[in-house]
Amino acid sequence: MSERHDYLEDVADADEMIAEFGQAGTLRRQTATGPDYNPTVITIDHACIFAVLDYANREVDGSRILASDKKVLLARGDLDIVPTLSDELLVGGAAHSILDVQPLAPAGIVVLWTIQIRK
Repeated sequence: MSERHDYLEDVADADEMIAEFGQAGTLRRQTATGPDYNPTVITIDHACIFAVLDYANREVDGSRILASDKKVLLARGDLDIVPTLSDELLVGGAAHSILDVQPLAPAGIVVLWTIQIRK
């Protein structure tokens, strides 16, 4: 019988590489609290680590992916939320919209997220 692969070790490896070659930033989420008829919107910042990359020329199609878009490898690390399209990613203090979120999750265990951002 073959030995099962330890995906948690892959998570640690990905976190370590992104921390070494990436940067610290913020995943910003706005949440409504209070009654539906008069909600209060609060902003919660979540510290995160990521690496920002350019898209390869072959990936840029001019509509879904623009030449100015960036590909982000977001470490799972200690992040206590799952990134969504309604969040913003702060890179160097500048807010970027999240256009796509793709988890790398073999066997259902998230190792990292690949995120498309646009300023």
